[in-house]
Amino acid sequence: MTDEPVDEPAEETLEEASAHPWRDETRSLVSGVNLIVLIVAIVAGIWGVFDSMTDADGERFAGNLFIAAPGIYAGWCMLEIAWKRLASIGTVIMRLVSACFFAPAFVAVPVAVIQLIAVAFPGVRDAIADAQTQNGGFHYYWDAGIAEQLLLLPMGSYVIGMCVPLGVALIIVLPVISIRTPHIAAQGSHLEKVESGKRMSTTAFVFVGLGATVLGIGLWQFGDGRSITEFPEDLGRLLHALTTYGVFFWDDAVWLFGVVFVTAGVLVMGWGCVRVMFARAHAQAD
Repeated sequence: MTDEPVDEPAEETLEEASAHPWRDETRSLVSGVNLIVLIVAIVAGIWGVFDSMTDADGERFAGNLFIAAPGIYAGWCMLEIAWKRLASIGTVIMRLVSACFFAPAFVAVPVAVIQLIAVAFPGVRDAIADAQTQNGGFHYYWDAGIAEQLLLLPMGSYVIGMCVPLGVALIIVLPVISIRTPHIAAQGSHLEKVESGKRMSTTAFVFVGLGATVLGIGLWQFGDGRSITEFPEDLGRLLHALTTYGVFFWDDAVWLFGVVFVTAGVLVMGWGCVRVMFARAHAQAD
């Protein structure tokens, strides 16, 4: 009887890959489509830096790109997980950490370096000063001074870049995973105590409700942000203005949608949590 040959190289490769998960995760952020998005985000951020120098009024959209670019790339890296094949919830958590902490720096640092090099040239500083002078001494982006701007750009864009993937995870990724692969979303949580017939729907209730609530809070704040008790009155006012005068108030509409999403999200998530509580109580009783 002979022993079967062992594929040692294959085993070593598997062990090596599993021994460096963070290295592999970091590489995945700068490969394939992610690399293309990274390059586009860096170019957009650099464009925003140079556009902001002459946009003393702060009226052009491009000037905001140097703040938004890290968040765009980091948000994409988080969004990518929504349609990937997952083996465990650990993959989602690892991507959330890398998207929040690593990805924004991949954009914020190069853009900040380019900005530092640019302002080292006297002609660039003169362009900023001329735009500020022509605008009555005020510059929307550079009014605080070049030194402070060089500090605020990396810090501000990095912090915003950290928040975006978290929002993407809560509003899009986790709800999608809870519907597409609920056993992954429920892994390691009390959701696994729910009986198998209700576990899929309960998982979806919890995470979809959470996503709707977070989205609603965001819309609520971007709108007028008034009390929920004013909902019926403001809804009537919005519909009256739309049907009578053909006028659509975006601030009111965004706020109203926010109220609807928060209300629906809390109810749906609450029902899912009630199911989990009953499952826990039943498990403890057994």
